[in-house]
Amino acid sequence: MIARHLRLAAIAIAATVFATQAAATPLGSQQILHEFNAVVLTDMNSQSHVDGRTWVGGKATGGDYAQHANDMPVSKYAGLTVMGNAREVKVNAGGAVIKGNLSGAAINAGSAVIYGDVSNSNLNGAAWVGGSLQGSNTNGGRVPSLTGAMQASADAAHSTDFAAQLGALSASLAQMSGTGSSVTFNGYGKATFKAVADANGVAVFNLFDAGVFKASEFEFHLGDASTVILNASDLNATIGANFLGGSAQTLGSKLIWNFQHATSITTNALFGGTILAPSARLTNNQNIEGGVFVKSLEQHGELHLQAFDGNVNPGGGTARVPEPGTGALLLAGALMLAFTRRRGR
Repeated sequence: MIARHLRLAAIAIAATVFATQAAATPLGSQQILHEFNAVVLTDMNSQSHVDGRTWVGGKATGGDYAQHANDMPVSKYAGLTVMGNAREVKVNAGGAVIKGNLSGAAINAGSAVIYGDVSNSNLNGAAWVGGSLQGSNTNGGRVPSLTGAMQASADAAHSTDFAAQLGALSASLAQMSGTGSSVTFNGYGKATFKAVADANGVAVFNLFDAGVFKASEFEFHLGDASTVILNASDLNATIGANFLGGSAQTLGSKLIWNFQHATSITTNALFGGTILAPSARLTNNQNIEGGVFVKSLEQHGELHLQAFDGNVNPGGGTARVPEPGTGALLLAGALMLAFTRRRGR
């Protein structure tokens, strides 16, 4: 009887663990910044393209997504994930997961998982459509049930609370003490950023009331800093500075511009670095070299993929998500071993 209970307990625990591992693991803030070119918590309206992966919490209108497939970091997320309706979108790699309706779209590469209706669209990879299909082509075939790859991207779509993660990250970065980094201005409108890094290679600028965004030119001297956090207190920011010496492109993966309380941001010139503004509507009138993580997005310039490779953990080190169920797996193994030994006796 005891042996039978041990066996049943081990089987139950193992089944629970494997079910947990089958579900998508939520991403941490470090992973979000690395895997995505854009995370928009509500609606996105695009008249341009995004090089990398995009997640939209509301509806998406327009845009050309996942253009640089070979440069996108590995992820379980689709090239484009939209939690509401999507209209006139084009996806070039990684497929798409659309929780609402899809219309006037082209999913050119990868599978498509569409929970709502599809109209006037071309689905060129394997497609699962939960609703009706009207005036559309399923060139890759319409499947009756989700494949393993489809299920993985569908599970990933809602596994991470992006608003909570990005909000917590922004608040955490805003509380970091300055590392001695400074900004100086000259009479010609140039702001010079001189970074001083801590032992982990992280430099923190606290730009509170510094008037940085009135400057017409940005110049950077990062020294040994591998991650640069620029905390801004502005509620509304219009940025038109020229990043000197090609620094928008060369530093895009190192800079994080943290606008914790901003509600409106506009960029009018080529911009470099990650924009973290979970409460703001971003309008980019020129290209951005880096990721955008905002409440809503009005996109007019391109978003170029500069996958964040720095460190956003104040204590140092790279954030890692532990493998789920490790302890439970060990317990299941111990129970099975006990059962085996008992049978042997």
